[in-house]
Amino acid sequence: MPRETLLFLQHEDVLARQREALLSQLAEGLPEARVLLASSPVQVPDRLRVDAVITPTLPWLPEALSRLEHYDWIHFLSSGVEAIWAMPFDKHRVLMTRSAGVHAPAMSEFALGAMLYFAKRFGSWTRQSASPHWRREWLGELTGARLTILGMGRVGSLLAERARLFGMQVNGLRRHADNISEGMTPLTLSRLPEVLADTDYLVVCLPLTDETRGLVDERLLESLRPGAVLVDISRGGVVCESAVIKSLEAGRLSGAALDVFEREPLPKSSRLWGREDVLLTPHVSGTTPFYLERAVALFLDNHRALVAGQAPLTPVDVEAGY
Repeated sequence: MPRETLLFLQHEDVLARQREALLSQLAEGLPEARVLLASSPVQVPDRLRVDAVITPTLPWLPEALSRLEHYDWIHFLSSGVEAIWAMPFDKHRVLMTRSAGVHAPAMSEFALGAMLYFAKRFGSWTRQSASPHWRREWLGELTGARLTILGMGRVGSLLAERARLFGMQVNGLRRHADNISEGMTPLTLSRLPEVLADTDYLVVCLPLTDETRGLVDERLLESLRPGAVLVDISRGGVVCESAVIKSLEAGRLSGAALDVFEREPLPKSSRLWGREDVLLTPHVSGTTPFYLERAVALFLDNHRALVAGQAPLTPVDVEAGY
């Protein structure tokens, strides 16, 4: 088998931190491979031929690809790839895979933490501890609470598994309702309103596609049981922020943990700032010290499958948009 050439693209500051660990992991998995690193298009040798490009969804990715004479495969270091659809390169000519599931442990933990934040009123205790004030209150439990998950991919499936260990009752909506985790109650969009009427916690972890854009709107939130909590760890644009604000102000939602937004950074003028019933985080639910290790491991898993003549494990579905 000819010696393979891999091109790894990354921001300069990130690459400086990742270089040693990256090269070590690739050398262990593909000891014969030649690995080239670039942190800008001009660092990509003109007319270079590579077997695979490993990259985030960088804004300068099309320019870097245009300098290549040949490439067969792009492996994205993220699970979400919505940014690539507006990029001017042929999505059908090349094999594309993504790091699906790389965020699942971190994001499922985040969602559980957000639910506990509201159930145990951690925000109230944080504010109370700023002054010498002692006031006790009864707290809620996750045990027996009803959780509805929109998006039963790797993140949603792991969240469901972990939530059941807390004794939660879990329903899950996914694109193909016949392919769902064991012990799950599969949902279709037509059944969603009746389930939301009995939902305590709604967690959104859908990809952003034409089908999901604006899905969590005012009408959907009005279907929720009064006092429910929303946790959004999806992509900005799936949840309508104006609808969330209206639901909070009307008391339909008792709380919302929001990690992604239609505009990022969240504008200072947003009415979401400063609310005691809102937990705002700056798109950090998927961050983890094991991110690169897991993403490269997925590349190597896909490589092994392809060498064995099998289908890739985490392909990008061009028609579905993710």
